[in-house]
This record gives sequence, structure tokens and C-alpha cells, in this order.
Amino acid sequence: MSEIFEESKPQILEWSPTRKQETFVTLPDTVFEALYGGAAGPGKTEILYMLPLIRGWHQHPRYKGLILRRTFPELEAEIIVRSHQWYESTGATYNQQKKRWTFPNGGYQAFGHAEHEKDITKYDGVEYNYVGWDELTHFTQYQYLYLVASRVRSSTSQLPAITRAGSNPGNVGHTWVRQRFVDPAREGLKVLVDKNTGLKRFYLPARVEDNKHLLENDPTYIAKLEMLPTEAEKRAKKYGDWYTFEGQVFNFRLEPLPDEPFNARHVIEPFAIPFWWPRVAAIDWGFAAHVWIGWAAIAPDGRVYLYREYFQKRKMIAEWASEFKRLSSGDNLETVCLDPSAWQNRGVETIDQQFTQYSGYTPERAINDRIGGKLLLHDYLRWTPKPRTKDIAGTFNQELATKILRNYGQAKYTEYVKFFEEEPEEQNLPKLQVFENCQAVIDTIPNCVYDPENPEDVKEFDGDDPYDGLRYLLQACSRFKDSSFRAGRRFDHMAKMERNYNEGQKRGDLTSFYIQAKEIDNKVVPFSVRPRRR
Repeated sequence: MSEIFEESKPQILEWSPTRKQETFVTLPDTVFEALYGGAAGPGKTEILYMLPLIRGWHQHPRYKGLILRRTFPELEAEIIVRSHQWYESTGATYNQQKKRWTFPNGGYQAFGHAEHEKDITKYDGVEYNYVGWDELTHFTQYQYLYLVASRVRSSTSQLPAITRAGSNPGNVGHTWVRQRFVDPAREGLKVLVDKNTGLKRFYLPARVEDNKHLLENDPTYIAKLEMLPTEAEKRAKKYGDWYTFEGQVFNFRLEPLPDEPFNARHVIEPFAIPFWWPRVAAIDWGFAAHVWIGWAAIAPDGRVYLYREYFQKRKMIAEWASEFKRLSSGDNLETVCLDPSAWQNRGVETIDQQFTQYSGYTPERAINDRIGGKLLLHDYLRWTPKPRTKDIAGTFNQELATKILRNYGQAKYTEYVKFFEEEPEEQNLPKLQVFENCQAVIDTIPNCVYDPENPEDVKEFDGDDPYDGLRYLLQACSRFKDSSFRAGRRFDHMAKMERNYNEGQKRGDLTSFYIQAKEIDNKVVPFSVRPRRR
């Protein structure tokens, strides 16, 4: 019995940092930002939650710390569970509801997550001495900068105001993390000074070989990394290679980052869309997967506004097609495009036939060009003007122009001269604006990452239906705008309607506007122009 009793005694836990972890812990507090890791296994998560204890911050009554993972399941499994064995030994008590440890002197260490980009704003109102990011590349640049710029502060000189992170290459934040921490000094170990703020940051590269504790506990760990399914994943996890993986595909902005122009935003407040703007709808359908439907309006300047979406899972065709009919009532849709797979013969009525039956609309086949759709979305999200042809062409050369005319004729000469004509600056950037009620698109587009197997394409993932549907929608809008008839007389017609409407509003006389609009409309294209029904 005594032997059994001796074996069941609580084990006294001891912990000591590896040499790389010790370097990370002892970075001076004048280094505001620091990234640790690269490869898998050097003890990134561990050092983030041990840091407040090693530095003794937990003994200060005014200490406030926050450690983040992107999702709650990751937070619970990777950090909260592992923190118990160490934090309890300090006499701290854990509040399950608030997800935080409160130390005996009153300070606390909280744990949080921000699954959707806007979730990061829920930490407004609290100042943190220390913010740790576990797997930083799982976060967007907006989330990181929003929190560290506004919430990392100290109310006493006895405590720091710093942020620390650990991460592997890859995922949605790969590109911006690499540009911020790795590109300026690929080998790390160099204090970087931000040219705009003067704040310091540091990258400490580490590999699994730096973690002797892991290799002692699991000698086969390195061999297991060889089993990773792709070369890109292997190079990222085993070697910490930041230049094999590419990360976030689209620079999607809720609002501009500090160094970006005011128009670097894609999400806006809804407004009343003029009824004469053409409207287009696109559908990415599925039963086991989600059904996503998007409605867009095209302004006279060509800008596209996503003003409504429908996003549901496990809905029968009769349900979502009928709902589409209800929601589209009064929209005067020019085009409805449907996922091309809806035309597949399944031995009964095809999906497109059932859609027509329940909705009353005859759909067009959506263009399923994945690479072309990705590039198109890039262009619609772009907020900086393209270089003008004149800027690329250089200086006009009369001698060369004469030579072209003499050797190649008038057409080539005219083509050369046009390179140097003044071009109007792009004013309607970005060309896509998303109403803030379209939450599925807002949540999905920032999470698109490149496919390691096909670096030109977006990696497919569960819940990517809004991305596919948005591709269809923008391709339909572009096809509508690029039609020679519509892009010419139709959009001139829209612009004239816009001017007349604005003038009518100023005069307080919209009756004459509707009369003029009907006359203009009859000369251009069959199109229903009427007051909005109330």
C-alpha cells in the first residue's frame, strides 16, 4: 500500500526554457513586436503563455494580458488546457465564463479568439500590457494592427506594453506576416525600426531541432514531418520556409490600415439604390454544401454594389428558389446566372429547370473560370490606380513615330501616338463595394488562401460558396458592362437619368423626372422605369 501511495503523489512540475525560448523571453521591452518560430515544434505556444510567469508580471496588481487564437476550439485545446498545470501553481483562479486567470494580487491573464475579422473589435475598451498571438498567420493584417495599435498600452512604468507572436508559414496571414517580420531580414536576429512609427520589431527563427524537450519526448517527430502530403507543407513545417507558401489571396478591407488611402475599404453602410441601376444576381448552389445567392447593382460609373445575399445550408431547391423569387420582387433583374453544374442530367429535372419552375426566372450558365474569376475579383477589389499607358511607354519620340509611319503604315503610327495621350484617372476605386449586411462574403473573402498544389488558384475549403458565387456575380456584371450596346447607349442613358433625378430632387419635382425618364428610356432599350413602390 505504501508503494502505491508513493506512486500516486502529485508530480512536482519543473520547466526550463530552451536556448531559443530564453532569447525570446529576454528580448528588451523596447522591442514592441516580436515573432518567434517558423518551423513546427520549437515551443511557440508554450513560450507565449509562460512569458507572463517567467517575467513575473502576474505578481503586479495592474497587470492585464491577452493571448489569442483565431477560433475558440483551437484556443481551448491548445492554450487554455495547457495553461492549467502552470497557472494554478501561482494561486490563480480560473473563470470559465470570462476565459481568464486572476492572480492573487489582482492582475489577470485572459484568453480570446477572433474567428471573424470584425470580432477583433470586441476587445475595445481594455488596455493590455501584453498581447500574445498563437499562430499569427491565422489572423488577418487588419486584426493584428487594429489590436496592437489601439489596445497595447501600460498604465504604469513597472509593466511593459508589448506584443509577442508565434507562427508557422502558410494560412491567411502568411503574406503580410512575412512582409512585416521576415522579408527585411530573412535570417532574423535583427532589430527592425519601423520608418513611420519608430517602433521596434524582431524576428527570431526557430526549428524543431531547437526544442530538445520535444525531441526527448517524441524522437520520431522529425520523421513524422516527412509524411506531410505536399512539398510546400513539408518545407513550411519542417524547415520554416517562408518562401514556398503564399497566403491570403485578396486584400479585403473593412476599413483602411494606417498606411492606406481612405478608399481602401470594401464594406460600406447600405443606401437606397436608384431603381434605374441595372441589377444582376448569381447563385452558387448545393444541398450538403451551402447555397449562396448574391444581388448586385451596377452604378453609371461602372462600380458594382453587392447589396443583398442569401446564405443557407441544407435547403431544398423549392425552398431557396422560392425565397429567391420573394427577395427579388421589384428588383428588375437583368441577368440571373447559376452554377454550371445545375445543368447536369441527374435522371430527373435538372436543377436549372427546377429553379425556373419555382422562381419564375430562366437562368444563364455562370462562367466557371476559376483563375479568370480570381483575377477579376483582384481587379474589382483594387483601390490604387493602374499605371497609365503613358507612364509605361516613356517619352514620345518623333523620330521613332516617323519611322513607324514609313515602315508600318498609318494604323501602327496612330497606335503609337495613342500611347502618349492623356488618360483619365480612375475615380471609382475600388470597383466593388459590399453592403455591411452581406456578412457571408465579408467573412469568407479574407479567408481565401492560395492552393499549394496550384499556386494560381484559391484553395477550396468548407464554406467557400460565397467566394465562388461572387466570382460568378462579377463575371456576369462584367459581361453586362462589356456588351457594346449596353456599355454605350445604355450607360449614357443611366448617366442622363442620374442627372435628371438629382436635378429633380433639388427642385422638389420628381414628377417631371419620371416623365423625362420614360421618354429617354423608350428611345434606348426596353426597361421598366417607375417610382419605387412603397
